[in-house]
Amino acid sequence: MVHSLETGPTSIRGMAALSFIHLCTTDGPIATPKVVGRGPGLIQESYPVTATVSGKRLSGNLRGICHYDWMSGPPGIGKVQVIATLETGDGALIRVEYGGRADITHGIENARGFASPVFAATDLQYLWLNVTQVVARGTIEGDQIHWDWYQIVEKA
Repeated sequence: MVHSLETGPTSIRGMAALSFIHLCTTDGPIATPKVVGRGPGLIQESYPVTATVSGKRLSGNLRGICHYDWMSGPPGIGKVQVIATLETGDGALIRVEYGGRADITHGIENARGFASPVFAATDLQYLWLNVTQVVARGTIEGDQIHWDWYQIVEKA
């Protein structure tokens, strides 16, 4: 599925408009957090993460050590930072890092956040990920987190 950032064929300064191509979804449980630190208006928690990754071009499981670090404080900003290893369905290992922000003014339940995954692949079949810019939109429902990851491409 392709989503357009702009409606016209070109954007400001004559550059091509951007589109989003759905790369994959990730789904997984949110584990019980471990409080890493507290400060004035600030709580940092660490969540171990496991998730399934489903998509036509990218699928597998997040493996290894993964953590969400939320820093919440006035006015309700959540900061997510994840470092993970993605094991693809065909056995390739890909390092994934992403960080982003979420509005948690009304708590984490039903929060929406945005992040930007970056890949470090060494398997020849997945080298294209190393030069791919991705944005992600995540939602939390109960003890589950869901992300949709989109590849950014220029419209022809």
